[in-house]
Amino acid sequence: MSHPEIFLIRHGETTWNRIGRHQGHLDSVLTLGGITQVQGVARRLACEIDDWPGVVLACSPLYRCRQTAAILCDEVGANVEHIVYDDRLNERSFGHWQGLIDAEIMAQYPDEWAACEADRWSYVIPGGGENYPVLGDRMMEWLDEQASDRPIVLVTHGEAGRALRGRLLGLPPAETLVLSKPQTAAFRLADGKAVLLEGDIPEPGDD
Repeated sequence: MSHPEIFLIRHGETTWNRIGRHQGHLDSVLTLGGITQVQGVARRLACEIDDWPGVVLACSPLYRCRQTAAILCDEVGANVEHIVYDDRLNERSFGHWQGLIDAEIMAQYPDEWAACEADRWSYVIPGGGENYPVLGDRMMEWLDEQASDRPIVLVTHGEAGRALRGRLLGLPPAETLVLSKPQTAAFRLADGKAVLLEGDIPEPGDD
């Protein structure tokens, strides 16, 4: 199946990202640094995309992505009312680990932690968690419904974006699991390749 060109963006840094708390389907807000990250990525995309009205703006409905997409639109002059939200673009569910940091998970659920470490690809966290195959399936289900002739700017999450990139690049599980999840760059996905687009973030002291 032919897929459209995708500009894949992870939301900016959140307050929970900063302290290592697993968000999953829960939420926290962008930090000031996260807002700066989004603005930098938006400025880079403004150099890559000429026709913003012709682009599909797709977004996870979780607030950290909504916030990211709104900042992106403000920076490039796109219409925020054109953003399309879809639950299938949500982050991977971490079940009853959501809201916890790694140390808390290891203390409260040591057997589950060990099982996940032994099979990071397929393990399903209890309490409604998702593994990578399920996550990849729902991301691809969404993508397969998109028109192939309109580029997509997609605002989603670290694990969701990783799963999508792995599918589109045809990577095996071991390689998918170590894909980077930057919050300071976008990926241009087209023709089975991924090109990293570094954000235009001024150095300290720059105007």
